[in-house]
Amino acid sequence: MSVSGHLSGSESQPKENKQRARRRFVRGIGVAVPVIMTVKSSSALAAQCFAPSAAASIALLHSRLDREHLDCLGRTPGFWKNAAKPDHPNHSDWVTAGGEGVLFSTVFGSGFTGKTLLDVLKLRGNSNYEALGRHLVAAYLNLKIGWVPTTVLSLQDLIDMWNGRAGSYSPTAGVTWTADKIVTYLKTTMPL
Repeated sequence: MSVSGHLSGSESQPKENKQRARRRFVRGIGVAVPVIMTVKSSSALAAQCFAPSAAASIALLHSRLDREHLDCLGRTPGFWKNAAKPDHPNHSDWVTAGGEGVLFSTVFGSGFTGKTLLDVLKLRGNSNYEALGRHLVAAYLNLKIGWVPTTVLSLQDLIDMWNGRAGSYSPTAGVTWTADKIVTYLKTTMPL
C-alpha cells in the first residue's frame, strides 16, 4: 500500500481479476438460464392435472415419478355461464357439451330441484353448496367436451363428490374432503 492509503498498481490487480471473473460468471449465467428454463416446455394455458386420488397424495410428485402427467384445459363456471348465451363467441362449446336444458338432478342424481345446469352456474354464494354445484357443472361440461381427460376425472367421480359434499367424499383411503376441498381440487382442472 502506498503512503496516501491508495492501492498501488500491483496490489489492485487481484481485485480487478476478481471483478473480471465475476462479470464472466454473470454473463455465463445469463446464457445458461434461458437454456435451463426451456428444458420443459408445456402449454402455458394447460394445467397439470391428476385424478382425485393422486391429488390427495401428500408426496405426489416424489412418490411416483413414473406417473403420467396429463394436461387439463377445463374452463371455469364463469366461462360456461357466458358460453350459454346464444350471442356469445363460445356458444358452440356450450352446444357441443350438451348443457342446454339439462337438469342438475338428471346428471348428479339429486340437489337443486328443478334447476338446470345453467341455473346452477348462475347461483351466487356458497350456502347450500352453490360453489360446489357451479364447479361440478363446469367439470361435467369440461368432461363432455373433452377438455379434461376421463382418465383424470369421470362422471362417477363427480357424482361421488356431490354425494360426499358434507365431508364423506374420500378420494383415497384415509382422506376425506368437504365441499370446499372438492372445489379446490376441481379448480386444478380448470386453468382457463
